[in-house]
Amino acid sequence: MGVSQLLGLDIVLSVLAAGAWCALAWLMVESGRRSSGVMGKRSRSARLLAPLLLGAALTLTAAKVAAVATLTAAGWLFASERAAVGLPLLVLPAAVAGVAGVAHLRPRIPDAALPAPRVPAAVFVGWAAIGASFSMLAPFILGFDPYPAGAALFVALAVCCALVFWILAGNTAGTSARRTTAASAVGALILAAVAGSAGIGWLGSRSAEGAAIAAVGHHGTPVTAESGEEGGIRPITELIEDPAPGAMVRRFELTARQERVTSPGGKTVDAWTFGSLPGPALEAELGDLLEVVLINRDVSAGVTLHWHGYDVPNAMDGVAGATQDAVRPGHSMTYRFLAGQSGTYWYHTHQASSEGVRKGLYGTLVVRDPREPRAPADLVVAGHSIASLTLLGGSDMPQSHNVYPGTAVRLRLVNTDSLPQRYQLLGSHYAVAAVDGTELPTPIEVPAGQASEPVLRLGAGGRMDLTFAMPAHPVTLRTEGSDSAAVVLDPTGSGVEPPATADFRGGRELDISAGAGPGDAGPAGTPAWSRTEVMVLDRQLRFVDGAPRYAYTVNGAAYPNIKPLVVIEGEAVKVTVANRTSEPHPMHPHGHHVLVLSRNGQAPAASPLWLDTFDVLPGDVWEVLLRADNPGIWMDHCHNLDHAAQGMMMHLQYRGYSSPFVHGGSSGNRPE
Repeated sequence: MGVSQLLGLDIVLSVLAAGAWCALAWLMVESGRRSSGVMGKRSRSARLLAPLLLGAALTLTAAKVAAVATLTAAGWLFASERAAVGLPLLVLPAAVAGVAGVAHLRPRIPDAALPAPRVPAAVFVGWAAIGASFSMLAPFILGFDPYPAGAALFVALAVCCALVFWILAGNTAGTSARRTTAASAVGALILAAVAGSAGIGWLGSRSAEGAAIAAVGHHGTPVTAESGEEGGIRPITELIEDPAPGAMVRRFELTARQERVTSPGGKTVDAWTFGSLPGPALEAELGDLLEVVLINRDVSAGVTLHWHGYDVPNAMDGVAGATQDAVRPGHSMTYRFLAGQSGTYWYHTHQASSEGVRKGLYGTLVVRDPREPRAPADLVVAGHSIASLTLLGGSDMPQSHNVYPGTAVRLRLVNTDSLPQRYQLLGSHYAVAAVDGTELPTPIEVPAGQASEPVLRLGAGGRMDLTFAMPAHPVTLRTEGSDSAAVVLDPTGSGVEPPATADFRGGRELDISAGAGPGDAGPAGTPAWSRTEVMVLDRQLRFVDGAPRYAYTVNGAAYPNIKPLVVIEGEAVKVTVANRTSEPHPMHPHGHHVLVLSRNGQAPAASPLWLDTFDVLPGDVWEVLLRADNPGIWMDHCHNLDHAAQGMMMHLQYRGYSSPFVHGGSSGNRPE
């Protein structure tokens, strides 16, 4: 059983154990209330049911302990609050309740033969029920590495709840009125603590509204010329590039608009586009200066341009509220940056992007190295879904390209969705030549003619370049998301029909990050890291933008309360990322590629492997190296953009830099 299954099992066992203890507590309290005394005669049904409930509760508690112990053995990242807070709250009262319950429920000894205890067994069982309930809530409330104050408050609330139960259900001194008054006082204290915590959480979720990102570590001292100099603060608006003398200027204009789009297959959708789906394909060569004018015709939410995977200067990164204000309808902005890295990339809005990208504000960017030979057949294929429409390139129907036999082909796949995409290339062997815009030192060869063709999985935002020599028969690219969309390379030009379907069930999934052996050391030439950071991806009950959510969190917090990853220019940081949810999280640090050191303890077979979006599957632990070589204030978030909108985004912040732009405010900036 994998870690993700164990995490799910732990939740199931927690719910069942809490249910069993609560049912037993209710049964014993009701039985005692209806009898003449604390240890009065029990009904026949209660006499039969109580031992069964007690046995079930103890069995489930033991299973819960075993599950947490197994998780702890798999890694403390997966079991921190479960083991440190949840188990003591469950095990200690459950052990006492088990002893008291067994003594109280022994069927062969008459009640009269048992001395009346000072505290009835129902109280101990009630305490166990409360402890089990709080143990169940611990992962949802605390999360990984909870703040000591938060954990202390959580435990204190559990103790107070147990105290209320003891006062109301126990054989305590004093009149019923006094007991009720005491219980009410403790209950009011519990409600005040819960309300205070909720209020602090709500205020924290609203703290980004109208707030700029302040500099870290320099306390407002005067600006100096050197960003790394102690005492200096630079605004990120200064982080731009001057064009090299004689650089070729590539000018583009993109106009964001709302329109109703009809696909080649006849489906009609309401979209936001840059004039087409996908937007215009941008192409350049190394050394060129790209100058892209963004015009917002009528997208009321506002738009920006973010260059996904392209490590532009920070001022050109296109994140509303961090590096610029959103471009409102009727306004424009010009982006300028040097083409300093070759490969396959894409662009999209980074203003309310969970809606804007899904509706069509995206396009592709390809930068070629003029020193490298260009494949005669060089095709860019972006996969995207809008409502019920799935596009492969710009169509939901087969697209035919005439390619002569023997021609070198480069097929650039781009996943512009928020969910993983799976592809099959049918009819030819091929090689995976590049991933996330970076050429692999040794291409990964994928043979043809297997019982079922391999499946290529692309995480959200990821890219993969495939190369092969065109055979004398058609080659077809299929996507799992559509039965109709296909890209057909036809050597005859006769417009042949593609295969009806691809076999995605039987095909082996090609995993470029698969392990080749023990990792953590990194490939040869890896710079030594100066420190390590941990990011645990999870879900907790949190406020997001002032609304209660079952939020996506990092280290137990949701944006804007996630502590930023603060770096100093020039250092190398090893980041460990663990996924405790049941969904994949494609993590994307803006402005940087990271070097994969290991995944689940195994170094990648394709090494060195540099990624700008690494897909952390449920139960995965990735170790990556981040080189702090592009100063500024950057977003670092899950590229399932709905997850980012619900809390899973944070800042990668260099010391000595601040931003004049605000979250929300009059510009309505929304950085997700």
